[in-house]
Amino acid sequence: MSNKQKYLILFCVIILTTLCFFYFTSNMINSKMKYIVRLDNAIKIEQEKLNAAKVLNEQLQQVSKVIVNSMSKERNFSSDETNAFVKELADLADRYRITVNSLTPKMISGISKYYAEQLYTLELNCTFIQLGQFLTDLESFDHILKIKTLDVSPLSQDSKNVDLEEETRYKVSLELLNYKIVKEA
Repeated sequence: MSNKQKYLILFCVIILTTLCFFYFTSNMINSKMKYIVRLDNAIKIEQEKLNAAKVLNEQLQQVSKVIVNSMSKERNFSSDETNAFVKELADLADRYRITVNSLTPKMISGISKYYAEQLYTLELNCTFIQLGQFLTDLESFDHILKIKTLDVSPLSQDSKNVDLEEETRYKVSLELLNYKIVKEA
Protein backbone atom coordinates (compact mmCIF):
# COMPACT_ATOMS: atom_id res chain seq x y z
CA MET A 1 0.00 0.00 0.00
CA SER A 2 1.31 3.30 -0.95
CA ASN A 3 1.51 6.39 1.17
CA LYS A 4 -1.10 8.03 -0.97
CA GLN A 5 -3.60 5.24 -0.21
CA LYS A 6 -2.74 5.38 3.49
CA TYR A 7 -3.41 9.12 3.55
CA LEU A 8 -6.62 8.62 1.62
CA ILE A 9 -7.80 5.97 4.09
CA LEU A 10 -6.78 8.22 7.01
CA PHE A 11 -8.62 11.11 5.42
CA CYS A 12 -11.77 8.94 4.97
CA VAL A 13 -11.53 7.78 8.61
CA ILE A 14 -11.22 11.40 9.77
CA ILE A 15 -14.22 12.42 7.66
CA LEU A 16 -16.22 9.43 8.91
CA THR A 17 -15.26 10.21 12.51
CA THR A 18 -16.21 13.85 12.03
CA LEU A 19 -19.57 12.90 10.53
CA CYS A 20 -20.23 10.44 13.36
CA PHE A 21 -19.26 13.12 15.89
CA PHE A 22 -21.61 15.71 14.38
CA TYR A 23 -24.42 13.15 14.03
CA PHE A 24 -24.26 12.00 17.65
CA THR A 25 -23.71 15.54 18.93
CA SER A 26 -26.73 16.85 17.02
CA ASN A 27 -28.87 13.93 18.26
CA MET A 28 -27.76 14.61 21.83
CA ILE A 29 -28.43 18.36 21.46
CA ASN A 30 -31.87 17.70 19.92
CA SER A 31 -32.82 15.34 22.73
CA LYS A 32 -31.63 17.90 25.32
CA MET A 33 -33.57 20.67 23.52
CA LYS A 34 -36.74 18.54 23.55
CA TYR A 35 -36.19 17.90 27.26
CA ILE A 36 -35.68 21.65 27.88
CA VAL A 37 -38.86 22.48 25.91
CA ARG A 38 -40.83 19.92 27.95
CA LEU A 39 -39.46 21.38 31.18
CA ASP A 40 -40.21 24.91 29.97
CA ASN A 41 -43.82 23.96 29.18
CA ALA A 42 -44.17 22.25 32.55
CA ILE A 43 -42.79 25.37 34.26
CA LYS A 44 -45.26 27.58 32.35
CA ILE A 45 -48.18 25.37 33.38
CA GLU A 46 -47.08 25.34 37.02
CA GLN A 47 -46.53 29.11 36.93
CA GLU A 48 -50.08 29.60 35.65
CA LYS A 49 -51.37 27.36 38.45
CA LEU A 50 -49.33 29.34 40.96
CA ASN A 51 -50.69 32.65 39.66
CA ALA A 52 -54.25 31.29 39.79
CA ALA A 53 -53.63 30.07 43.34
CA LYS A 54 -52.31 33.50 44.33
CA VAL A 55 -55.41 35.20 42.94
CA LEU A 56 -57.69 32.68 44.63
CA ASN A 57 -55.77 33.08 47.90
CA GLU A 58 -56.18 36.86 47.72
CA GLN A 59 -59.90 36.53 47.06
CA LEU A 60 -60.29 34.02 49.90
CA GLN A 61 -58.41 36.36 52.24
CA GLN A 62 -60.87 39.12 51.38
CA VAL A 63 -63.81 36.79 52.02
CA SER A 64 -62.18 35.61 55.25
CA LYS A 65 -61.68 39.23 56.31
CA VAL A 66 -65.37 39.95 55.73
CA ILE A 67 -66.43 36.88 57.72
CA VAL A 68 -64.01 37.57 60.59
CA ASN A 69 -65.16 41.21 60.74
CA SER A 70 -68.78 40.04 60.80
CA MET A 71 -68.37 37.55 63.64
CA SER A 72 -69.49 38.42 67.14
CA LYS A 73 -70.67 36.81 70.34
CA GLU A 74 -73.52 39.31 70.55
CA ARG A 75 -76.91 38.41 69.07
CA ASN A 76 -77.76 42.04 68.27
CA PHE A 77 -75.96 44.98 66.72
CA SER A 78 -74.65 47.48 69.23
CA SER A 79 -75.43 51.16 68.84
CA ASP A 80 -71.72 51.77 68.08
CA GLU A 81 -71.80 49.22 65.25
CA THR A 82 -74.99 50.74 63.89
CA ASN A 83 -73.66 54.29 64.07
CA ALA A 84 -70.36 53.27 62.45
CA PHE A 85 -72.17 51.59 59.56
CA VAL A 86 -74.52 54.57 59.12
CA LYS A 87 -71.43 56.83 58.99
CA GLU A 88 -69.84 54.54 56.35
CA LEU A 89 -73.01 54.77 54.23
CA ALA A 90 -73.21 58.55 54.64
CA ASP A 91 -69.52 58.97 53.77
CA LEU A 92 -69.99 56.81 50.68
CA ALA A 93 -72.96 58.93 49.57
CA ASP A 94 -70.94 62.12 50.19
CA ARG A 95 -68.06 60.77 48.08
CA TYR A 96 -70.35 60.64 45.04
CA ARG A 97 -72.35 63.77 45.95
CA ILE A 98 -75.54 61.79 46.45
CA THR A 99 -78.33 63.50 48.37
CA VAL A 100 -79.47 61.35 51.30
CA ASN A 101 -83.09 62.13 52.20
CA SER A 102 -83.28 59.51 54.93
CA LEU A 103 -81.17 56.77 56.43
CA THR A 104 -82.83 54.73 59.14
CA PRO A 105 -81.60 51.56 60.79
CA LYS A 106 -84.10 49.01 62.09
CA MET A 107 -83.07 46.07 64.26
CA ILE A 108 -84.43 42.68 63.18
CA SER A 109 -84.16 40.14 65.94
CA GLY A 110 -85.10 36.57 66.69
CA ILE A 111 -84.87 35.25 63.12
CA SER A 112 -81.93 32.92 63.67
CA LYS A 113 -79.66 31.93 66.50
CA TYR A 114 -76.72 31.73 64.06
CA TYR A 115 -76.79 35.28 62.74
CA ALA A 116 -78.16 38.73 63.49
CA GLU A 117 -79.36 41.12 60.86
CA GLN A 118 -80.12 44.79 60.73
CA LEU A 119 -82.17 46.55 58.09
CA TYR A 120 -81.18 49.98 56.80
CA THR A 121 -83.64 51.99 54.72
CA LEU A 122 -82.08 54.65 52.52
CA GLU A 123 -83.80 57.26 50.39
CA LEU A 124 -81.43 58.87 47.90
CA ASN A 125 -81.58 61.41 45.08
CA CYS A 126 -78.99 60.60 42.42
CA THR A 127 -78.25 59.81 38.80
CA PHE A 128 -77.87 56.27 37.48
CA ILE A 129 -74.10 56.76 37.30
CA GLN A 130 -73.94 57.87 40.93
CA LEU A 131 -76.14 54.92 41.93
CA GLY A 132 -73.85 52.51 40.08
CA GLN A 133 -70.76 53.95 41.78
CA PHE A 134 -72.50 53.80 45.16
CA LEU A 135 -73.52 50.15 44.71
CA THR A 136 -70.07 49.17 43.41
CA ASP A 137 -68.35 50.65 46.46
CA LEU A 138 -71.03 49.19 48.73
CA GLU A 139 -70.08 45.77 47.38
CA SER A 140 -66.50 46.27 48.58
CA PHE A 141 -67.51 46.94 52.21
CA ASP A 142 -66.14 44.57 54.84
CA HIS A 143 -69.65 43.50 55.85
CA ILE A 144 -72.01 40.75 54.81
CA LEU A 145 -74.67 42.74 52.96
CA LYS A 146 -77.79 41.98 50.97
CA ILE A 147 -79.90 44.44 49.04
CA LYS A 148 -83.46 43.51 49.90
CA THR A 149 -85.23 46.02 47.68
CA LEU A 150 -84.14 48.64 45.20
CA ASP A 151 -86.76 51.01 43.81
CA VAL A 152 -85.86 53.72 41.31
CA SER A 153 -88.37 56.32 40.19
CA PRO A 154 -88.15 59.76 38.52
CA LEU A 155 -87.44 62.57 40.95
CA SER A 156 -90.14 64.84 39.61
CA GLN A 157 -93.52 63.73 38.30
CA ASP A 158 -94.25 67.13 36.69
CA SER A 159 -92.11 67.15 33.52
CA LYS A 160 -93.22 70.65 32.37
CA ASN A 161 -91.40 72.65 35.05
CA VAL A 162 -88.25 70.54 35.34
CA ASP A 163 -84.79 71.52 34.16
CA LEU A 164 -82.43 69.03 32.50
CA GLU A 165 -80.40 68.44 35.71
CA GLU A 166 -83.49 67.31 37.67
CA GLU A 167 -84.73 65.27 34.73
CA THR A 168 -81.74 62.91 34.96
CA ARG A 169 -81.95 62.48 38.74
CA TYR A 170 -83.97 59.73 40.37
CA LYS A 171 -85.44 58.97 43.74
CA VAL A 172 -83.91 55.71 44.95
CA SER A 173 -85.35 53.69 47.83
CA LEU A 174 -82.97 51.03 49.05
CA GLU A 175 -83.42 48.43 51.78
CA LEU A 176 -80.09 46.99 52.82
CA LEU A 177 -79.55 44.10 55.22
CA ASN A 178 -76.33 43.92 57.23
CA TYR A 179 -75.55 40.51 58.75
CA LYS A 180 -73.47 39.49 61.73
CA ILE A 181 -72.52 35.86 62.38
CA VAL A 182 -73.03 34.79 66.00
CA LYS A 183 -70.14 32.69 67.30
CA GLU A 184 -71.08 29.45 68.95
CA ALA A 185 -69.99 29.07 72.56
